[in-house]
Amino acid sequence: MHFFKTILLPICTLAVVSCANQGNNAANAANTDTALNIAAPSDSQLDVTPLSGYFVKNTIQVTDSLTFWVINNQASFDSLFGMAQTMNTVIDKPDFGTQLVVAATMPPTYYNTQIQLASATSDDLDNDAIMHFVAVANPDKSSAAIVPLWLGAVPKAGQRAFKLYTGDQLTQTITIQQ
Repeated sequence: MHFFKTILLPICTLAVVSCANQGNNAANAANTDTALNIAAPSDSQLDVTPLSGYFVKNTIQVTDSLTFWVINNQASFDSLFGMAQTMNTVIDKPDFGTQLVVAATMPPTYYNTQIQLASATSDDLDNDAIMHFVAVANPDKSSAAIVPLWLGAVPKAGQRAFKLYTGDQLTQTITIQQ
């Protein structure tokens, strides 16, 4: 009986160690498998700074589900957007000397819809900016309509075009004048 205990203990120990190593190897293989890596490489990320404190002017009529602009000067920016200045509001001002502004808006809605930037990358081959947007709505209807707006500043880095997506659908391509 003592003989079986002496042999059984090392065999069980070897089996546990072997299984543990196989589990680690499988985990390491999953971590290095590039097919599972759905995030864009860090060198292709587009630097985007969200801008807050603005609204779409009442003179602008938005009719498409998502309307996009790429703005390269202060006069054009001021013709589209007003400042929502209050005592507690921080107004982020773009620097048109070094930045372009990307704007996304949609028609008025009663569902407190928020436009969000899902991803922003740069195509190294064509130097195009690729931006994916989503709109998230509250299921409860409110008593007042709002015009959803998302604004972000991107560095002027010689982009040839901005490819703007609603989810995975290409909505608009805006070519930049050099």
